[in-house]
Amino acid sequence: MDMYYTTGQIDQTKTACDRNGGSAQKVQPRFVSMGFGPVVAATRTTFTAKAQEDMLLKYAIFGAPAPGFVNDFVIGNQSLNCSDSDIDLAVFSSFSQRVPAIGVAVDGNIQISVTVTLDANGGFAGGFSADPVDKAPKLSDQCQNLNKYFGLGSVSVPASGTAQLNAQALRDCFLSDLVVHNHTAAVETTEIVITDITVAGRSLLSGQSSDGISLHALNEFVQKHMALINTAIETNQRVIVTISNQNALTPALVGGACYAR
Repeated sequence: MDMYYTTGQIDQTKTACDRNGGSAQKVQPRFVSMGFGPVVAATRTTFTAKAQEDMLLKYAIFGAPAPGFVNDFVIGNQSLNCSDSDIDLAVFSSFSQRVPAIGVAVDGNIQISVTVTLDANGGFAGGFSADPVDKAPKLSDQCQNLNKYFGLGSVSVPASGTAQLNAQALRDCFLSDLVVHNHTAAVETTEIVITDITVAGRSLLSGQSSDGISLHALNEFVQKHMALINTAIETNQRVIVTISNQNALTPALVGGACYAR
């Protein structure tokens, strides 16, 4: 048995388990679970969650064996998506170096729903890390915390061709990290080049007209804050990402999203 010495005497009532000085917190919930199950390819499927007590949702992690999109992410009746387009599922991957933060408090009456579409048949599952709170404020009092994502949708980029991701803002927000994801395994990441990014009609690229940015610089494996836009956008303004496919044989399905606040 481990023993402490107090005032020169051995105190045999204390063990190593007592050394925290009583600072340990009582057992409390730290996660909010959600529904899970199969998804048919190209079919929207909705999964729900509901906390049984007041909780602060911290992070959302979703996963599936096939690439896909989050068509909408709703807490109560409020969407966390600031655009009219889908959010690439890669944004919520456990492999992503970006942080899919939520930061919204909910109570036992608020339902959370996540609607997804996968490129191929597969299962979908996930969950939320969370902390208990004494009392969750009304969603109407958390409006600033509901701007979390700006979906860019998807586009099929023809072989040796170009195409655009094009999304419109549904409300004023501030764009931070940009993620662009290649869904087509037969097309190498190095063969996808972003040749322009415009926000509200202004290009974010500064360089020679024939140059571009490799998908390597914008995919989900890039470290947080290394692909920041840091640009405000107003309702009805658009984000357009122009993509070039250097593969001469295979079209590429490309999606994307921005983190927002």
